Amino acid sequence: MIDDVHEPLAQYSSHFKHAHVNNTSDFFEDLVRRSGVDENANIKTVQELRALEKQTEGAGSSYMWWRILRGAAIAAALLAALYIFAHYARPWLVLPAIALAPAIYVLNRVINDSSAKLKRLQQACEEKRAVAWGQMVPLNRLYDWDIIAKLMQKTVPRIAFDSYFSNGRMEELRNSFGWSGNLGEDHSIVFSHSGVLNGNPFILARTLSHWMGSKRYDGSLSISWTEQYRNSQGKWDTRTRHETLRASIERPMPAYENRTFIVYGNEAAPDLVFSRHPSKLSQLEDGLFDKWRKNRAIKKLEAKSRDVGEGNNFTVMANREFDALFDATDRNHEVQFRLLFTPLAQQEMLKLLKDSQTGFGDTFAFEKTHMINVLESAHMRPTDISGAPEKFYAYELAQARMFFNGYHNDFFKSFYFGIAPLLAIPLYQQHRSHSDIYKDTYSHKPCFWEHEAIANYHGEAMFKHPECVTRSILKTALQQDSDGSQKVHVTASGFRSVARTHYVSVRGGDGRSHQVPIHWDEYFEVQNSASMLVKETASAPGHAAEDNLAVPAAFSQLGIDGGKTVLRRSIFSTVLGG
Repeated sequence: MIDDVHEPLAQYSSHFKHAHVNNTSDFFEDLVRRSGVDENANIKTVQELRALEKQTEGAGSSYMWWRILRGAAIAAALLAALYIFAHYARPWLVLPAIALAPAIYVLNRVINDSSAKLKRLQQACEEKRAVAWGQMVPLNRLYDWDIIAKLMQKTVPRIAFDSYFSNGRMEELRNSFGWSGNLGEDHSIVFSHSGVLNGNPFILARTLSHWMGSKRYDGSLSISWTEQYRNSQGKWDTRTRHETLRASIERPMPAYENRTFIVYGNEAAPDLVFSRHPSKLSQLEDGLFDKWRKNRAIKKLEAKSRDVGEGNNFTVMANREFDALFDATDRNHEVQFRLLFTPLAQQEMLKLLKDSQTGFGDTFAFEKTHMINVLESAHMRPTDISGAPEKFYAYELAQARMFFNGYHNDFFKSFYFGIAPLLAIPLYQQHRSHSDIYKDTYSHKPCFWEHEAIANYHGEAMFKHPECVTRSILKTALQQDSDGSQKVHVTASGFRSVARTHYVSVRGGDGRSHQVPIHWDEYFEVQNSASMLVKETASAPGHAAEDNLAVPAAFSQLGIDGGKTVLRRSIFSTVLGG
């Protein structure tokens, strides 16, 4: 078993990658054994379904072509009637009708039979698909929210996930590491994991972020005018000229983006502050021009190091290449920076930055503010971090196996290389927090980050303003905390739009100015609110949220329909309304 990870890139290739593949595969096969799903029976059912689907596709194609043939026959008869009407006496018009009537009669019968056959096959497909779903119910019921956590911890024992993001974990980060946890009103937590890495707390979060961007709106106006000219005979003549005038404007428009990042608390180098962002230098190779670019960057660092002006305490490191590629030149404490980035740490960090085969290379921004580290990697943006059970529901066991293994192996690689820059720093693994984890009742309840994630799980549509035409940022506030349940106020902020027209004066080829209309949308902020009831429960493993097991008494007393209650990560929740 590997404990501390000092060479993240090499150890991923030599151990973790294959270990996680095996752990994931073994976990899925264990689920299949526990479920009792008959794989051979499911294979047979799916094969029969695929055969029916193929027949349905053929019947659908045949039905379509018969209808096209009927349309062609009608069109041909109409064309023949028009031709006879134009060239012969009207009594001859009866000939196309006589020829068309039996053809249409036969075609209608064929089309009706084809339609009936298609419907029978579609119904047979639905029935066979329902049989397949029924066979997979026992397995689909075993998927749970904590599978990601179990697999990660089995592969990398130094990583342990919490059941959910609790007040206790939030208070630890606040009181022991100085992190407020407040991201601002323009960011909403879509999903978050919390836990410990090498005994120190971390958060893996996905947010929906909002800012006011801009959009270009284009408009056009067609104009025409007449002008005189001399023709080829030398005489005056007139002609009409046409021109399309174009104009554009930019106006504010709400913009939204999902971001995924890691927050990590560690007491090592507590005074150090620095930031770095992905560098194009990391992608360079050993060619002459690439070496010149690296040397140029190094010379700039050396010049900066020699500048002893007021406020500059930067000292270039012996490993010039590391300093150039990592590029944390805004660091405020040279001694602690060197304590953190030992020669081994520099060497391993360079491997991560320059790697383009095993991992993702230099995709990460890294900010350290005293004891809080924030990592945001571009490669994690498309990664789904929720592990929601419903993602794995399937009616075909072979497809479920492939998706389950692919999802968890992709998540592991993405998350592993998301935290790899932390693993490359030996001091972070040697320095483990001695803070007191909060043990009171309050500490076990979901924190406000988890409340936002729950609200987003219910969906923006449950909270958004009726006139909202954009995404909604959901923010929460605790209203009431009693009987072990939490009443949470959810505010959804979005924008309504009003159509506007702006006119831009544009000079045309006729020598006059014309007002070109540009249609644009003006956005106004709107808000709506509702309340949500939340309660943690010791739910039985292996049951889906829709099973409604042990719906809390606090919910039942309010007359809440169990069908509207969601069970997510051992937390029941329901939307109460405004």
